Parts: sequence; structure tokens; C-alpha cells
Amino acid sequence: MAGFVSKTAVAYLLWLALAGPALADVRELLAEVLVAHGGGAAPAAIHERGVIESLRRGNGVVERWWQAPDRFRIEIGYPGEAESRLLRGNEAWQQGQPATAAFHGSLLLQAARMALPWRLQENARRVIDLGTGKSSDGKPVRVLEWPVQNGIKLIVEIDAESRLILRSRGILTINNASMEFATGYEDYRIVAGRRVAMIERHFAMGEYTGTTTLDSVEFPAVLPAPTFAPPAGAGGLRVKDSSTPRDKPVLTQAARPLSGP
Repeated sequence: MAGFVSKTAVAYLLWLALAGPALADVRELLAEVLVAHGGGAAPAAIHERGVIESLRRGNGVVERWWQAPDRFRIEIGYPGEAESRLLRGNEAWQQGQPATAAFHGSLLLQAARMALPWRLQENARRVIDLGTGKSSDGKPVRVLEWPVQNGIKLIVEIDAESRLILRSRGILTINNASMEFATGYEDYRIVAGRRVAMIERHFAMGEYTGTTTLDSVEFPAVLPAPTFAPPAGAGGLRVKDSSTPRDKPVLTQAARPLSGP
């Protein structure tokens, strides 16, 4: 038993020796990423307006609201119809109706992308360094993984030179089946002292689905309470653990809970 304890203690000390420098390296990288995106305090809320070009549903207008830590709403005006999505932590709605567990997870991924440089730094202890790689156009990148919660993670590709975020890949896993939603970031501009990507290109399961172009971005201290009010008379889906949802969907490449970004 004494020998076992000794080996365990040695293994733990070795883990600390290896994890310490790795964590320090991640923190240093995240600090550089934050500076590249304007630095300063994390935004408490974001309000964005723009236009969307969807391969399947046509062109329309889009408006998004996010408030830390887990409020997100998006309204999309497609030709002849509208898309409404709302997230309040463990509650979610689509078109005013309780969302499925898969759709709830996809909204959590969308919310996690908001204010991403600041969110990564806030969660630095959980961020994993996946090393180096190449972007789709051959640029050297640093790759990080942020486990948002059980069954939900973001893979973030960072330009090795500029430290700007080039792409995020959200991976949602339910019942041992996974779906991936990727967003590429382009046309960075300074807005209220922060560098914001005004063009987002969206992909689902590796296939291009459309582009969002932002016209305006605001960083209010707080958004009006009605912004995230539940739909009248509609209960939300409460998901305690995304790996064990109440309804157990089978996710395949053909089963895509999102038709837009």
C-alpha cells in the first residue's frame, strides 16, 4: 500500500509539473488573443443587426441579442417567414415553442460564440491547447478547445500571427452522435474599441449553409428585460445534462436542427 501511495504521489507531482507550464502557455495565448480583439473588460451584453444569405431559405434580415452569461435571442426574417430562437440558460424555445434537446444544445453553442475572446479568457482553466495547425486557406493557426459543458465544446482556430480568431467549430454530442456547426470570421473592424468580425460564414456538418453580414454592433451595459422574456404561454425545455436529454434524438448528417447560422 505504501508503494502504491508513493507511485500515486509521484504521478500527481508529475502531472502538476506538466500541467503548470501548459496552463501558463494557454493563459499567455489567450491574453494575446484578447489584446488583438481590443482588450478591456468583457462585454456584459451585445446587440447586433445585419443581413443573412441562406442557401436554403434565401436572403433576409437578422438581429441577435446576447447577455452574459447565458441569455441569447436571434430573430431572422426570411422571405415569407420568420425564424425565432430564444435561450435562457437551461430553457430554450424555437418559434415560440419548447425546443428539443438538440436545438437547445445548438443555441448554447451560438451563445458561446458571442464575445468569444473574453469568454475564452474567463474559462482559461478549462481551455485545452490542441497545438498548431493550418486554416482552410493554409494559414498557420493555434487550436484551442473549450469544453462549454458536458456534450458541448468549441474548437477555436487562432491566426498564429495576428492572434485574431479565424474560425470556431461547435461540436454537439447527444447519445454518442455528434453534429458540428462551424463559423468562419472575416472583415474585422473596430467597434467601440473592440475588434469585431463583420462577416460570418456558416457551415453545418462540413457543408456551407450561408453568410451573416453585420451592419451594426452595440455593447450595452444591460438589455431590457423583455428582450429575453419567455414566449407567452410557452414553457421551456429544461435540460439538466445535455448528455441525457428528456427527448433522445438520433443525430445524423441529415438531421440538422439548424437551418441558418
